Amino acid sequence: MMRFDIEKFDRKMNFGLWQIQVKDILIQNGLHKALKGRSNPANPEGSGDSSKEKASTSSVNSKMSDDDWEDLDERAASAIRLCLAKNVLANIHGTYSAKELWERLEELYQSSSVCNRFYLKEQFHMLRMTEGTKISDHLGVLNGIVSELESIGVKIDEEDKGLRLIWSLPSSFAHMKPILMHGSSTICFGDIANKLISEERKLKSEGKLIEPFLY
Repeated sequence: MMRFDIEKFDRKMNFGLWQIQVKDILIQNGLHKALKGRSNPANPEGSGDSSKEKASTSSVNSKMSDDDWEDLDERAASAIRLCLAKNVLANIHGTYSAKELWERLEELYQSSSVCNRFYLKEQFHMLRMTEGTKISDHLGVLNGIVSELESIGVKIDEEDKGLRLIWSLPSSFAHMKPILMHGSSTICFGDIANKLISEERKLKSEGKLIEPFLY
């Protein structure tokens, strides 16, 4: 099986993002059809265009032998379990098929992604850049929070993202805040990020930046 390094879901990280990554792993390894379960083509569910994908999957699954299907399902379920932390594994004990496992995880944690909205919004609005942190690293943190918010349906526009970046700057970049906020009629996150990276290089060459502590 093709291996990928992803963080194990431990209830603290965003479930929606984790689910996307795990599904990609299953797709890359040809195991994703197990998430649909094994359907009986003699009793197709639904009709019309909305059922085409389901009917196609059912047809593929129904052509597999029992042994092949069991092998596919076990490998898919195993791949999912390997992406779960121990505290989450305890909550899905006794769930065996990949489809049941996937649905059980959604039942337990998909709603928590919605509840997680307030926590992520707090992270976004309270974000501060520590002196000595590289601009690129800080941008990674900010973009990560925004990505998690968007995965649960919270859209952050470019202006709000740019303002959050400006307001999160430490004192060594205080002189840049009025320039970035009032230098143009619109606030573009990409432009602000580029200007900060350029300013970081300048301050570093002048010896005006606090270097990160080394331990």
